[in-house]
Amino acid sequence: MSPAEQQVTVYEDRPFFERALRHGVRQGLIDRPRLERFFNDAPKGIVQIADHFGSAYLRPNIELARQRLVNLISLFLEAGSAGDLEHAARSLRDHTLLSHSRGGSEMLKSLWQLPEDTTLGAQAPTTSQKAFLADWSLRSLTDYRRALLQRQDNQAAIEAANTFVTQAKLSPQEVDGASAEAIVRSALLVTLCGKSAPLLPNGGEFLRLLKHLREKGLSAKNRQRVQKLLAALSPTSLPAVEREWRRLENHDMPRLLDHGLPIDRLYTELAPFYFLRDFNFDDGGPLTTVTSSTWREVTSDKSDDSSLLTVFVCLAAGVSPKPALNRKAARTLIQQSRANGLRNDPVLAFIRDFAPFAMQDDLTTLWQEFFDEAEAYLLDDSDDTLSQALRFLREHCVIV
Repeated sequence: MSPAEQQVTVYEDRPFFERALRHGVRQGLIDRPRLERFFNDAPKGIVQIADHFGSAYLRPNIELARQRLVNLISLFLEAGSAGDLEHAARSLRDHTLLSHSRGGSEMLKSLWQLPEDTTLGAQAPTTSQKAFLADWSLRSLTDYRRALLQRQDNQAAIEAANTFVTQAKLSPQEVDGASAEAIVRSALLVTLCGKSAPLLPNGGEFLRLLKHLREKGLSAKNRQRVQKLLAALSPTSLPAVEREWRRLENHDMPRLLDHGLPIDRLYTELAPFYFLRDFNFDDGGPLTTVTSSTWREVTSDKSDDSSLLTVFVCLAAGVSPKPALNRKAARTLIQQSRANGLRNDPVLAFIRDFAPFAMQDDLTTLWQEFFDEAEAYLLDDSDDTLSQALRFLREHCVIV
């Protein structure tokens, strides 16, 4: 890098306040009396800042306060002038040094008041205003703009969600802690289905919405409903809702329309990203309505471990699966096991293909923990009378 390039780099690395001040002096915008007022005001501002954040009597605090004063002025000047040195120099000419510092401080206070995330509810910021200012008074304009954009997006999402919450006639307490995006997605899903009330679904209603869209598909009429909803939104909340609509359209809808994906698995995967009102008694466990008919038939709608293990061990032995066996059927199962062995794969395939998706991991664990011990008892040829094997089945299965 040439000496000239190094000078430019050093110049550009200077605080914006310093660059604007130098520009004003060189252009004759800032005269000697104004400079003297700056020299008189700066120490007052430094002491005030040092006193606020620590002590005005310790040299490290004074130096840090000087950095904060320069940074706050730079923040206010650069943001207000959009980086135009001429504009910034005129501002220094027309207003006091401390007013620029206060301007930077007010910008940061306004930033602090904006929501850190999109969680609904009256939640206080995670840091105090003083701690926030102590940190952000040393940050760059780039950091400020990035955080401002993010927090404004958060505010817009919350505004949109509150619009839908009001339309659904829900109280703030009912949505406290929910994410704004989840509420917006639920409202969009309801709109796609042409529903109006209740606007925000519970678990059973959410399942019915998924099944409705899978059956009917995404028609032009569906899209028109969404466009009508978007047109009714305020300009500030519109971008947040449009963003969630794109995610729903591009990510959720292709999966919803994929008939190879079981509806219970789809429900389990999508539900965490939507707002669902608390299940009430009428919900009755929404996933029970999409449980495989084969599963219900084989298990006779039994869900206790003993009944399910009885079905599983029948499958492993190659006999007709039932949730309960009489003593004669149990002896036949043991004899069949000793003749042909116990097979793990048919049970795992049955769980994978027919069990409710939300239960599959637990059922697989239940069976695997049972299987090793079952082999030891049921295949033990030294148990000539089958008494030990029968005792084992009575302890773990349903033998009547």
